[in-house]
Amino acid sequence: MLHDRPKHIIFVHGRSTKPSRKEKERLVRAALVRGVERGDPCAADAIRSGRVRFTLAYFGDVNNRLLRRSSTHAWKWMAKKDPDFGNALCEDGAYYDDALRAALARPTDAFTKSDYKKWLREVDDTRGLDEIAKAASALANLLGLSDELVKRTSPDMAAYLTRRTVGSEIRTRLQEPLQEALMQGHDVCLLGHSMGCLVAYDVLWKLSRLSEYRRLRGKQVSLWLTLGNPLGDPGVRCNLYDAHEPPESQYPEDIVKTWVNLSAYDDFICHDADVGDDFREMKRRGYVNRIIDRPKIYTFWKGANGANPHKLYAYLNHPDVGAEIARWIGA
Repeated sequence: MLHDRPKHIIFVHGRSTKPSRKEKERLVRAALVRGVERGDPCAADAIRSGRVRFTLAYFGDVNNRLLRRSSTHAWKWMAKKDPDFGNALCEDGAYYDDALRAALARPTDAFTKSDYKKWLREVDDTRGLDEIAKAASALANLLGLSDELVKRTSPDMAAYLTRRTVGSEIRTRLQEPLQEALMQGHDVCLLGHSMGCLVAYDVLWKLSRLSEYRRLRGKQVSLWLTLGNPLGDPGVRCNLYDAHEPPESQYPEDIVKTWVNLSAYDDFICHDADVGDDFREMKRRGYVNRIIDRPKIYTFWKGANGANPHKLYAYLNHPDVGAEIARWIGA
């Protein structure tokens, strides 16, 4: 299954408050391995054993810091301290354990539309009322119609998109391990969720376009896998790193072989679920071999506020997401 080039998954998470880096990695690994295991136990074992490397590009400490200083009530969720970042306040990773166990226990053949409808009747269906819907509303206003709304409902994402120092700090968390992996000749699967897809796009543009990274020319990410991805939203695209570049300098160039995008039904963050149409010029220019929008999937996550189709762990736990990663491992 594994070949000469080391396989390396680099994962970049999304917005909102986060557990410590160690706890975040524990939760992500558990969901990732289970999702892959649903279709390919050997591939899952390769991740579990370390034969497929895993790196978490963590910027949760930045999220936590920004949200503590905001007018939101995010500080209520921060009951622990992260020793990796000066004992700064963070979420308690154990808060997710019960919901994660329930999600991972779902049978592999129970991810259908009928399963989803039945499940929604059994859980508190607050899909249109929670903070995800508010964040989606903020995304819709990123074109400048309501900057204040963006800052109020999603201060961490707004800071990333509008403040150079914050954007640079967050991008560095992905830029450094991705650059190192490519320089070492690793076969990379770059996996992003939600706001992490924006960070990944911006980093890919930088590494492929700026002269200080010219030693990376000719090196590529084999698979860029985006989950719950807001890059299809016009308000997001006009705030990306290359948004104000001349046309010939837009889009990451020749640094991604295949881009696969997956979206869940009722995930408001990726309400424009397809990226192939929005980035067709990137494909037309030959900057990427393929951009593939997979059919929508049904995700199952019940947290304290009820159903949450956007939840990262629900995406990673899905058989279709696991199958994409397993195919890359076996390729």
